[in-house]
Amino acid sequence: MMKKITQSLCFILLLCIINPINTKAQSCNVPVGLDATNLSNFSVTLNWTLDSNVDHYRIRYQEIGDTSWLFEHNAIGISQDIEDLNSNSIYIWQAKAFCSSGSSPSSAWSVVDTFLTTNFPADCNGTVNGSAFLDNCNNCVGGNTGQVACIAFTPTVSISLSTTECGSISDLTFVTSQDPNEPDVATSVFTSDGGIFDFSALSINDLVGSSIITLGGGFMSTTAFLMVDSILTSEKISVKAVDSITGISIGNFTMENLGGGIFVDATSPGDNNNVTNGNSQTISLNGLFKNPSPSVINFTSTINSDLGDQDIQNVPITIACANTCPQLGDANCDNIVNLSDLTLVINNWLQSTTIGDDGDVIGSEDGFVNLDDLTLVINNWLQSTP
Repeated sequence: MMKKITQSLCFILLLCIINPINTKAQSCNVPVGLDATNLSNFSVTLNWTLDSNVDHYRIRYQEIGDTSWLFEHNAIGISQDIEDLNSNSIYIWQAKAFCSSGSSPSSAWSVVDTFLTTNFPADCNGTVNGSAFLDNCNNCVGGNTGQVACIAFTPTVSISLSTTECGSISDLTFVTSQDPNEPDVATSVFTSDGGIFDFSALSINDLVGSSIITLGGGFMSTTAFLMVDSILTSEKISVKAVDSITGISIGNFTMENLGGGIFVDATSPGDNNNVTNGNSQTISLNGLFKNPSPSVINFTSTINSDLGDQDIQNVPITIACANTCPQLGDANCDNIVNLSDLTLVINNWLQSTTIGDDGDVIGSEDGFVNLDDLTLVINNWLQSTP
């Protein structure tokens, strides 16, 4: 029995000598055949010779003079594209091979290879020999950007009253719009040199109007209720725009009586770009504006763009009183021409006065008492209109 055991041990020992057990995994071969192709201003393709025993590679590279490496992990095959390089710059690079999907076993780093990026002219989008350019809004457009150059800042403005009857309470409507590719609006202010807002009966959350906002060239449209947000003074209020569907406040603006007229600051929040795709906004203020006595009101819109452009437009609106005194020559609107009218003409002779009153007789109505008024009184003496 002892003899057989000794023979078996000798046989096993002989096998170990002939075919020793590999107790340490072999390292991968160091990558060879390093080469750089497809050189451009900002990119390159790094290549090496195929090794079928390699699972993946690790690439490191740096610009000459840098103190740290940049890496590309898990490169496969025989090449790796590198982006975001600097133009006209010398780089060095190396590759390391991994024989399995893990991080070992691996080869040592390869020898160092170098390449020089090109310095061809590039457009604002970074395309070599491209045709993109900076437009007047300082945006990169054309070429392969898919963007169109911006156009001049020419917003369209409309201002209207629901009635021009003197002394009446009127609805006041502002409408602004822009064509696609105009610079975006930064601020919008509307003023007048006559008329006032009547805030006397207002309370918080009272409905004072509505707004329709269209954005993205008509892609999105929102209707909002305009409600009193706060009463700042007897002559100034803050108005909030509340989405008619969600009930969420989407902005606010101020309205006030200022300098013999009104002042509305309808500036909207920014949208993080300086060019519009086309937009329009309608602000309707209901039952707040009181027309002055007969005159011409000059409404003015002052709109500034994100780029510093300014557009100022004036909209004159004539305020008149309905002719409730039909009798020619009547100076006090009692529908008969008599001594009272003659007295008013004499007492206000060559004076400026209210149109159609205080000696400015019906038929003249030029706001000045003169020979025209006296002639109308004489020619219509004792005439009356029921």
